[in-house]
Amino acid sequence: MKFQFNPLAKEIPSIGLLRGLASAMVCYFHLSFGNPNFLPQESIVRQSGEWGWVGVQIFFIISGFVIPYSMFVNNYSTEKVWIFLKKRIVRIEPPYLISILLLLLLNYVSTLSPFYKGVPFEVDWINVAAHVAYLNIFTGDKWLQDVYWTLAVEFQYYLLIAAVYGLVTSKKMLLRLTFCIAFLALMFLNISAKGFIIQFTAYFMLGILLFQYYCNIIEGKEFWLLLLLSFFVMLYLFSWQMVAISAVSLVIIVFVKNVHPVFRFLGTISFSLYLVHIPVGGRVNNLAAGFIKNIHAREAVVFVSFAFSILAAWLFYLTVEKRFKKLSASLQYNKGKQEGIKQHSKI
Repeated sequence: MKFQFNPLAKEIPSIGLLRGLASAMVCYFHLSFGNPNFLPQESIVRQSGEWGWVGVQIFFIISGFVIPYSMFVNNYSTEKVWIFLKKRIVRIEPPYLISILLLLLLNYVSTLSPFYKGVPFEVDWINVAAHVAYLNIFTGDKWLQDVYWTLAVEFQYYLLIAAVYGLVTSKKMLLRLTFCIAFLALMFLNISAKGFIIQFTAYFMLGILLFQYYCNIIEGKEFWLLLLLSFFVMLYLFSWQMVAISAVSLVIIVFVKNVHPVFRFLGTISFSLYLVHIPVGGRVNNLAAGFIKNIHAREAVVFVSFAFSILAAWLFYLTVEKRFKKLSASLQYNKGKQEGIKQHSKI
């Protein structure tokens, strides 16, 4: 079976849908399930958010597809590596760094409340500085918020795909197979430190395989064989649930053509929602915890904090992310030629 796809399309609606779903899942997970003291284990709302963390893995699949796809339609080559990295840094780093400042500001403001019962406000500036280059993955220091480690994984992928793009798009099957097998084999290395890409290469590989097939780099037999190999690795290391969720993600990318405006909106603000939902939505939960003891009322608060997170993400997108998204898009590989794709990775 060959999927019908235009490999030069500027926009792939299903990507926005999947981004929006993944970001909303992670947000709901942290607000409903992330704080074990807010809702009891028997709470239906808490239980409903238990699997929201898989939104992170869905983001990795998206990046596996979108990043090399963008490089392909822009005729990427190794001599363009610096413009590629510059585009990614401009797109991701400023919103990320500004979200750190926002987080620190909200932490400080929270201590000024007469209802605050936590520890005094202190900043470990060495730890903050380590966030700039994602050095926490080497130092083992605690991330300022839990989602930041995933950005470290994403950045490692940018560096990797920039280096091995020639193998991914090679006309020689042996080179492509060697890369795929070696990339998947990284997952068997016994490194448990949080934030290294080697724990997640199978997810990125799924996206890479879909990119290769869509853009006619590989034929059907090679695609299905390596897809099954990737699924077997995931089944061995993870679970059948993760295989199923990953397969559904690929199906959405392939077959969804029309996306409801609500999901287009969520896809647009997905990176901003990813960055601000813990400091904003989590703070709403913490504030409510001091006044509300009824479990059902606290369950309702989860949805209120989710709504506040959406609002904060929209404002953050308009005031911060959108500016750098446009700036990144203005950095073209070839001046005078139209940039082929407007899709950006978030995470």
